[in-house]
Amino acid sequence: GRMRALLRAYRTLVRRIRETPPDLCVLIDFPEFNLRLARVAKRAGVPVLYYIGPQVWAWRRGRVRKIARRVDRLAVVFPFEPELYKGRLPGVEFVGHPLLDRVGITRGREETLRLHGLDPERKTVLLLPGSREKEIDSLLPRLLDAVRRMGASGGYQFPLALAHTLSREHVDAWVRRAGAGVDVPIIAGDTYNLIAAADIALVTSGTATLECALLETPMVIVYCVSPLTALVARLLVRGVRHIGMPNIVAGHEVVPELLQGDVNGARIVAAARGILDNPERRAAMIVNLREIRHRLGRGGAAGRAAAI
Repeated sequence: GRMRALLRAYRTLVRRIRETPPDLCVLIDFPEFNLRLARVAKRAGVPVLYYIGPQVWAWRRGRVRKIARRVDRLAVVFPFEPELYKGRLPGVEFVGHPLLDRVGITRGREETLRLHGLDPERKTVLLLPGSREKEIDSLLPRLLDAVRRMGASGGYQFPLALAHTLSREHVDAWVRRAGAGVDVPIIAGDTYNLIAAADIALVTSGTATLECALLETPMVIVYCVSPLTALVARLLVRGVRHIGMPNIVAGHEVVPELLQGDVNGARIVAAARGILDNPERRAAMIVNLREIRHRLGRGGAAGRAAAI
């Protein structure tokens, strides 16, 4: 159904661009759709501004050439991106990351924990298992195994921040399936305050890793896909040493990453305890996360894109 809706939208937009060419075509993210639309606009003589460019640093660099042919100006949100287009597309500008305008807290740690029935005296391990059901089905059972192992030693609490794209029932079914000894309160609508209140987050690779970085919360990044998807990724990805955005922005491993077969309860616990039980390492990680925030620019990214 979603694909049919996208196809209808694409055909409608193509028809309008060809029949009544606009003065400017502004494309935002979503390269699978927008790069096709950019080609149509370019052929119709319509200038194209692309905001939040495709992740060309991860995929085949041939995409840089494709973008350069189809786009007039590119507003990017990571500081290392303009260099990737050097010599091919001069109109590339780093405008900062839009998350800087969105990520923030409204209350302190103790108030947040007490509001959700949590104990400020205990270490808080926040679960951020993803925003799609596929991620939940793949990763949440492994995270809950880590909860079982860590919870046995006491002194920890394990809230789960529910993404607005997920149903509580779907996530709760996995928590109930984990059985006795796994106490995971599911909390919706307060993700940023929970991230800021947590001692560490166990987080699925994606936007949430940047949200944790901006709130300076130490984390362990987990990511697991099907064997076929992993094989395709290995064939396509070139020269990328990390999968977590905080590490990509920093240019080195600031926070640990567990991928594929390494995503299991024992390894997750070892990575988390390696941070929680080492105050010096945790403090150094927070300093590095602060530097990542600095690298992502300042607020007002959309305004600077609009100015272009």
